[in-house]
Amino acid sequence: MDNRLVSHEHLNDDLQAVNQIGKTTAGWNRLAYTEAERNAVQYFLAACEKIDLVTRVDSIGNAYARWEGAYPDLPVVLCGSHLDTVRNGGPLDGTYGVFAALEAVRTLKNQGITPYFPLEIVAFACEESSRFGVSTVGSKAVAGQLEVDKVRGLMDRDGIVFDEAVQSWGYSFDRISEAARDDLLLFIEIHIEQGSTLENNGEQLGIVTGIAAPTRFQVAICGIASHSGATMMSYRRDALPAAAEFVLAVEKSGLAEEGYGTVATVGVCEVFPGAMNVIPGEVRLQVDVRGIESASKERVVNALKISLDHICQKRRLEYRWNSLSDEAPVFMNVGLNQTVAEVCTELQLSYRFMPSGAGHDAMNMARLCPSALIFVPSRGGISHNPAEDTDKEDLFLGAEVLGEVLKRQVTLGEI
Repeated sequence: MDNRLVSHEHLNDDLQAVNQIGKTTAGWNRLAYTEAERNAVQYFLAACEKIDLVTRVDSIGNAYARWEGAYPDLPVVLCGSHLDTVRNGGPLDGTYGVFAALEAVRTLKNQGITPYFPLEIVAFACEESSRFGVSTVGSKAVAGQLEVDKVRGLMDRDGIVFDEAVQSWGYSFDRISEAARDDLLLFIEIHIEQGSTLENNGEQLGIVTGIAAPTRFQVAICGIASHSGATMMSYRRDALPAAAEFVLAVEKSGLAEEGYGTVATVGVCEVFPGAMNVIPGEVRLQVDVRGIESASKERVVNALKISLDHICQKRRLEYRWNSLSDEAPVFMNVGLNQTVAEVCTELQLSYRFMPSGAGHDAMNMARLCPSALIFVPSRGGISHNPAEDTDKEDLFLGAEVLGEVLKRQVTLGEI
């Protein structure tokens, strides 16, 4: 029996190995349902099989590894995160949470622990919205919340439809309902903070109280593409100046609700036909509005609808508005959070209770079962960026806390 804490070497080796997959000079690219994400999933499953966990992949591409425990028919304690990245992303977002969970389970096995409840690790599919504009697809499917008809026809920038991408992995939207689960006792996710609160306050861990969920939509502003030299300024129906006005309206609306912690971002702007000598005939924007107060988010979205209509009428343009998602803020389980706090106190680690401005798989799981989300500091608050980093000691401490929390849950079942 080995009573040591988590193996720094194992966790570091796993992170280094998996991050050889999808690594480019511009950052990490393991977009959802690509070969790179599949290869990362295969590495995860192989690593789990080395410690005798039973692996499987469900009908939407969520990858699981299971430790049966003494009573396999009891509800499951689930932990994990995701392995896909944004375009040119960093090495830790999601990935750390998957392999911290693996190292926590590996440590419990080395300690000779016999879990009372089954314990599973999950790598959720398609957590990031970078490819199809919709996020946390895998965990939504598990929680029975995926709106299949709304997302299956979404198209990436290469013209590949979401349904086709899922089929390329050997799965089908027609079987997505099989991914839903009703056998979970609880869920725990550990993640990098992706902000600077912990670092700025010199604290080692964050215990998330609630997650600010996103409302996302696409806007297409449609004018007439014409010759940039032959068309006089007053005759133009140029989509790009209208889009510029709308981008400023997004900023203004977000600032008006800043006191409620609401933020608004235009993250994608595509101009068509995209030639120097052609007046833009269409501009497509993707907008992300998120906050912890649903009413505040709704005020921003309503203000933007009014602004867009006014801008397009004034400029003799048309527009399309396509809602992608509208998720309600969710809150983590108070009892689980208290257990995390107790573990931090016993290990003499500093921590704070805090909200999460970023969305995570835990927000979907919290609608299904008691859930907790734990943060480790992000150096400089940088994330979704190849410069994303966390001190190794903080990564190890986070995995240690996760392991101790899991031990208490699978041996005692207390929430």
